[in-house]
Formats: sequence, C-alpha cells, structure tokens
Amino acid sequence: MFEAVWPLGRTVLDAVEAGERPTQLGGRRVAYLWDELFRGPEMFEVISEVARERHGDVEFVEWETFGNFHASAAEEKRVLGELPELLRAHRVDLVVAAVGA
Repeated sequence: MFEAVWPLGRTVLDAVEAGERPTQLGGRRVAYLWDELFRGPEMFEVISEVARERHGDVEFVEWETFGNFHASAAEEKRVLGELPELLRAHRVDLVVAAVGA
C-alpha cells in the first residue's frame, strides 16, 4: 500500500495579482535581472536595441548592478533581500528577469 502525494506540493503563498502592463516603454527605466546561465548579455543587447528602436527614450540598468539572483542559497537570499531597495534606488519602472534554460 502506498500513500498518494500531490506531485506539485502544497501551496504556501497566496496568489499575487499581476500589475498593469505598460503599453509604451518610452521614458521608462528597465532593470535586467539574470541568473548567469543562458546568454543573458547577448539577449539583453538585442532587447535593448529593439526597445529603443520601437519606443525611443528607454533607459536600462544592467544586471551586474543587482547580482546573481539564483546563486548559492546564501548569496541568493542576500541578493533578493537587497533587491527592492536597489530597484527603488535606481528608480526602476520595469524588470526583465531572465532565467537560463
């Protein structure tokens, strides 16, 4: 006899509603977050180029400003703990969070 378990585990957080998405990026400041796995710098370069072509005045805060948010457990905890204040300090409007494949 085996006890059945739910493969996805139990939910431990309440659902969070998504914020309203902007229709334009012009005049916005966008932060890049990266876990240092899949080709982030290459992808960010392409995203930045296309965003500026389409929306003009877009500023970007590079991922190095924030550190690796998916590093060792201790480093991850530190980076994520500092993240809200860093986003405020750099006046970030939007975030592109890139996770490796």
